[in-house]
This record gives sequence, C-alpha cells and structure tokens, in this order.
Amino acid sequence: MPTDYFRLNDSFKTIMQKSPDNRDCNAVKPLIVKRFVMLLFPAILGFNFSTYSPGAWSQMIVHPAEQKRYSIINKKVTESSGLACSTRDKQLLWTHNDSGHMPIIYAMNDKGHDLATFHLEDIESRDWEDMDAFEYQGKHYLLIADTGDNLKMQLAYRISIIQEPKLGKKNRSAISPAWSIVFQYEDLESSAGKEPSAGKEPSAGKESYDVESVAVDVLREKIVLLTKRTSHTLMFELPLRPLDEEQIQIAVKTGEFKEIDKPSALDFSTDGKLMSINTYSRIHRFHRKELKSDWIYEYSMSYKNLFQPEGMCLSTDKKHYYVSSEKKPYLLKIKAKQNN
Repeated sequence: MPTDYFRLNDSFKTIMQKSPDNRDCNAVKPLIVKRFVMLLFPAILGFNFSTYSPGAWSQMIVHPAEQKRYSIINKKVTESSGLACSTRDKQLLWTHNDSGHMPIIYAMNDKGHDLATFHLEDIESRDWEDMDAFEYQGKHYLLIADTGDNLKMQLAYRISIIQEPKLGKKNRSAISPAWSIVFQYEDLESSAGKEPSAGKEPSAGKESYDVESVAVDVLREKIVLLTKRTSHTLMFELPLRPLDEEQIQIAVKTGEFKEIDKPSALDFSTDGKLMSINTYSRIHRFHRKELKSDWIYEYSMSYKNLFQPEGMCLSTDKKHYYVSSEKKPYLLKIKAKQNN
C-alpha cells in the first residue's frame, strides 16, 4: 500500500490528560449526590444505536473489583497499550508497546512473567493502541490495531492480523501478517440524516479519529472500533476479512455512547455474548442473548492502583479481566463478578 495514504508525523506525541470531568476516577462522592444521580439516571441515560442498541441504563451499577496486581517482568515492555487474552491458553497474555517502539509483541503469563518475544515483519508500528485474540475458521489469530492518532493527522489507518504464535523458542522473527486492512472512516457529514442506499458503498470522509479500543466480534465477522477524543464515543465497524484486501476499506458508524468517556480498550467474549469496555478505572459490561439482539447493560466494575490503564482483555472462561498500564509496567488480574 503506498505510504501516501498515511500522514505520518512521528516526531509529535501528546501526553494524554485526565478527563476534565474525571468521571471514572471519583472514588468517593457524598451520599446525597449519589442518590440524586441514581434517581436521574433512568431519565437521562440512553443509547443512540443502530447495529448496536444496548438500551437505556436503568442505573449505573458499580461493583468494587476483587483484584491482584503484578509487575510485568520484561523490562522492554515499558508502555503496554494493548493486551490480548490468548484463545489457545487461558493463562497466556499478549501485549505490545505504544508508539515509538519496534513492531514486537510480547508473551507473558497471567502473573506478568515473561514467556517470549516475537518480531513482526511487513508491519509498521506507527501508533499501536490495541490488540485482540480471536479464533476464526479453526485458527487462532491476533489483531494489532495501528489506529492511534492523538493529533488527528492521519489519512488512513491499518489493522494487521497475524496467526497467534506458538510458544517454543524464546525469540522468533519473520512473522508476517495473515492479512491487513487499510481503512478510512465514513463521511459522516454527507451521510447525516440519510438512510443508507441498498447496495451503495459508504464514501470516505476527511475526519480523523484517535481510536484505542478495537476488538473482533467473531459471530458477526466484524471488527469494532470506539473513538476516544470525541465529544461522545462513536462506534465504527469493518469487515473482518474483506473480499478485496488490496482495497481501502471504509469504517462505517454503527452507533454512539453518550455515557462512556474516553474508552481505552474493548473486548468480546469468545462466545460473542459479552462486550466489555474499559475506561480509566472502570470496566463496563454488556450482554446479548442472540446474535441480532440488542446489547443490554449489566454492570460496571471499578478497580484501582493502576495509572493510565490502556490494555484490557477477558479470559476465555470469562472469570477474570486483565488490565495493563501504559505508564508503569503493572498488570491487574480482576475477578469478574457474575450478574445473576
């Protein structure tokens, strides 16, 4: 793919500031305020979705997380901005660094101990922000999302899919992508208020987005993306395996969140019935009963003692979440509360 599609300026890098309203970091509020907000939530909370329609939150249900914190042992993992729970081994995790590093992925166990390092070929590491593990057509894959754009200067973005490496040797190189997707975002300005025409492809817009939450909805064979630095979170999707992989794809908007601020990670359960969204210090859970049914809000989990948590994944048995920090090399193991 010609590099002209990318407006690269790697010399610039911004430091992400705390959310002005700091909604996810307020651990204690006066009881009267809590009760007032709980009474207001049924009236003010509601999702505006098309493909994804979680429905209104009757109230924000926040559970303190039962958690353990471990150090990430590999000293080369200095900015863990993406985290994936292996679909081969429930105790195996994958991570990568943020921008400014080589195209390398790291394997570790669920306590942060180093297992292996893999160098990737034919993949640039402009601003990797998320990764995901999924099983598709009997094979195990990892997704790497080069979708970060703090300054909103990119013309196009890239997602790379590799087969999940098997552990053996400590280091292995020459891992090339199984396929890659270069994409732009849908022109929302021209499509505003219009119904999509049957058989008509959406047109690319000029808008750029910083996206740090990317995951595979395998049941629908879609890649789902959530914007971060927008007035409210937008949800886009791409085909998991485009018919023409050489063609630039268009990420189509499928909905928006007005309740979730600055998502930093996204994951789907292996059975496709659970969607989890990570923000700073909270994980929000949604479930669906069937493939085409709406997403329903379950509850949120609050965790602590992790500065700038960027990576998050759910274990294949749905019993634990793992969250990694971009600024300090820590890994949280969080017990998932089951909603009865």
